[in-house]
Amino acid sequence: MSEIVGSLLKLARQQGLVEHGIPGINVKVNVLADGLAIRFPNSPTAGFSFDAASKIADTIREYLDGQHAGEKNAHLTDPDTHANSFAIWRRGNSIKIAIPMNAPEKNFTHDLAEEFADLLDNAVARSKIAH
Repeated sequence: MSEIVGSLLKLARQQGLVEHGIPGINVKVNVLADGLAIRFPNSPTAGFSFDAASKIADTIREYLDGQHAGEKNAHLTDPDTHANSFAIWRRGNSIKIAIPMNAPEKNFTHDLAEEFADLLDNAVARSKIAH
């Protein structure tokens, strides 16, 4: 039943009927002219190109799908800015994400990590519509 409710909420978010909300994380994602600004509480804002933001979302999904089993963590440096990076790794059934890489990590359950990846993808998609 919870999976059905989750699917309905995801559909409602995609249709713009419900805002994204990641309880306990309070992540801010802002669309800029050249990328996304991502900020977790108690962390500095990190800017990523649209391609790098999409790569973060893809990497989160890869970890959720178990594609990186046995790897300690993944790092990405934005090839466009060469400045910002992120780290992601599994710990038990949860996903840990640090943005930027040296900031305190945030713990995501499977569904919240998927919602964060969707939030990034939706922000990138909105940027393509706006530009």
